Amino acid sequence: MKAAPEDRLESRNASGGVPLLKIVLVVAILAVAWVLWTTLQESEPVEMPVETVEEVVVQPAELPPAEDIPRPAAPATEGAAEGLEPAEPPLPPLEESDSLMREQLAAAGIGPELDQMEAEENLVQLGVALVDGFSRGVVQYKLLPVKRPTQPFGVEIKGQQLYMDPAGYARYDEYAEAIATLDTQALVGSFHRMRPLYEQAYAQLGMDPEAFDNAVIRMLDHVLQTPEIDEPIELTRKSVMYQYADPQLEQLSTVQKQLLRMGPQNLRRIKEQAAALRAGLLSQP
Repeated sequence: MKAAPEDRLESRNASGGVPLLKIVLVVAILAVAWVLWTTLQESEPVEMPVETVEEVVVQPAELPPAEDIPRPAAPATEGAAEGLEPAEPPLPPLEESDSLMREQLAAAGIGPELDQMEAEENLVQLGVALVDGFSRGVVQYKLLPVKRPTQPFGVEIKGQQLYMDPAGYARYDEYAEAIATLDTQALVGSFHRMRPLYEQAYAQLGMDPEAFDNAVIRMLDHVLQTPEIDEPIELTRKSVMYQYADPQLEQLSTVQKQLLRMGPQNLRRIKEQAAALRAGLLSQP
């Protein structure tokens, strides 16, 4: 079986930069991302000379139901008293929305990620394409212009058994911190502000625009359903490839496998933010 790139356990140092998991989680929580949506494709990933976790191919299951995100009530336009705050300016056309998207991300507390976004285009379209994939447990790696963490993935040997080295979880501490401290209220407001553009981009993917909110909730639910494992995770090795010894872990989705590598403490922080965002989105605006 061919190893999927999302299951690579790095065995050597790589160039620095924002790790894939940081981008994955930020997109999963914000429902936004950056790169041309027109590059979306199901092509095979390029193999890298690194040790990997072998991918177990699982037949796609029917997508679970997801709740609707209520829409804000339409503002009153008649009899409005003078001196009230003016209504928000109209949204730009989808193809001209990158500046607004960057502003929305900055208001939510996104920091270093914005640096690499300056050179990207069609951010809304990318985010929508990735959200659609994440809601199914799939990571669209062709859409992510990211680099691996600088520290290698650690494997611990105890007797005849191999384990994921818990010391490696610290690689993701700062990323979990960045996500946990995002402004949930700002994220909810941003979703409602940008929702028409999200739905327009979702329709361009051939999807029902009215179902985009369900994809967002399904994606957050997927994060929340990731198991938290406090003990070291056992691996098995086949040739130069690693796989999880527990078949249930091996059959997790690619998104959940990435989350699992953060370690239980970091995962709990991510899940707390996902739960808060979910509750905020589903509350009546």
